[in-house]
Amino acid sequence: MDYMAHYEKSPRMWSQGLHAHDYYEIYVHLEGARLYCVDDVIYELKPNQLLVIPPLHMHGLICDRDLVDYERCYLYITPEMLQRCGFGMVDLIKTIDKAYEKQKILCDLSEETAKQIKEKLIVIDRYSQDCLIEKAHRLEIFSHILSILQIMSEALQAKDHPVPQSTSDNSILEILHYINDHFSQDISVESISRQFHISASSLAHKFREYVNKGIYEYILYKRIIRAKELMSTDSSLTDIAFQCGFGDYSNFLRVFKKNTGLSPKEYRNQINYLPPAD
Repeated sequence: MDYMAHYEKSPRMWSQGLHAHDYYEIYVHLEGARLYCVDDVIYELKPNQLLVIPPLHMHGLICDRDLVDYERCYLYITPEMLQRCGFGMVDLIKTIDKAYEKQKILCDLSEETAKQIKEKLIVIDRYSQDCLIEKAHRLEIFSHILSILQIMSEALQAKDHPVPQSTSDNSILEILHYINDHFSQDISVESISRQFHISASSLAHKFREYVNKGIYEYILYKRIIRAKELMSTDSSLTDIAFQCGFGDYSNFLRVFKKNTGLSPKEYRNQINYLPPAD
């Protein structure tokens, strides 16, 4: 499917930490969370804010493990559908990518606007559950998606945006930045601990507490994201494996399939597939 919508309010939940996916995400924070990380940039969340994340970028709540009354909604949308929604006149992908480059992907919304987006996403989610969506419902879904994209575009291009935040422990941000720059190289918990003059055990504990992932797990995740980016190039799968830091193709195959459910070849065929014309 080209899109997926979801709304949820959790009386209590456990933060899942940083992750990435192949979709653009239009996320609306209603209440209950505090800090959100996109790659190695931290945003302080407040009620009724919109955050837009491009595909294949690590993102998620950090520091907060036990969330109370966490209310949010989001729309996942493929790059292809996002492009179609511009009707050849508005480049929504360029709008998002430009905002990301300037760290202006977090936007304040009025309570009424946030409520409108929530209600639209609930309708999209409800109608999308049907195996056979009626034509009238398809039109309503599409109109709601276009309305949300219009709100998003106007918000991203507004002059005022909340500025990225530091944290009480900026050393973790420095470590994240270092890993993001060197994940394709031969790095380990031990080499990172030497780089930052901290014991390996303290580093591993602090990183997991902050990111809710182990360091090696995070490194592998970053390598898989980079591999996905390279799948649309002419590089062979073996070359991609080595470019991403895997010592051999068999290890790359095992890790990729574990993370995506597909072999590298199956994933490449999927993203390169063009459906027949109607």
